[in-house]
Amino acid sequence: MFRRTKGVVVLTLDADESELLGQLFGQMIELLAPPDVPEHTDPLARLVGMDGPTEPPRDPALARLFPAGYRDDAAAAADFRRFTEPDLRNGKVMNARIAQALLEEWTGTRELTMDQAKAVMLAFNDMRLTLGTRIGIGEIHDDEDDEEVDDPAMHLYDWLTYLQGTLVDAISAST
Repeated sequence: MFRRTKGVVVLTLDADESELLGQLFGQMIELLAPPDVPEHTDPLARLVGMDGPTEPPRDPALARLFPAGYRDDAAAAADFRRFTEPDLRNGKVMNARIAQALLEEWTGTRELTMDQAKAVMLAFNDMRLTLGTRIGIGEIHDDEDDEEVDDPAMHLYDWLTYLQGTLVDAISAST
């Protein structure tokens, strides 16, 4: 869990928790790998890095992470995606790598700079959105009205939510 101590955000996990989070951040990095996009015919667009995908991702989790910029205008949505998705994707990968690197050679606790804490918070958010999409968070299930769900993925989602909440509280305590 995260806490604020002497002006610093501190993460405390046991070895199993650290290993699990490291694996999850690694899976996020793999998921966020850039899609194969045919080379753009416009050399200027290629030169300035505006040659990203124009179609929404087919994977529902990626579609959740990279939603359409315009819902009523397919051409504008395609251009928006082409110009923004590569940078958004790179930022998400960078945040996951920062989070994963903090877990390497785990000793039980780690102090985070404010920039690291914010990167980890964003990486947690992406991981929760991805997992939530995979397990159907937000979908209505009439057959599960008041029943407890005993799904390991749901327990993982709850744990990630808890960790992210303690991180938000630790960051907020500094401002």
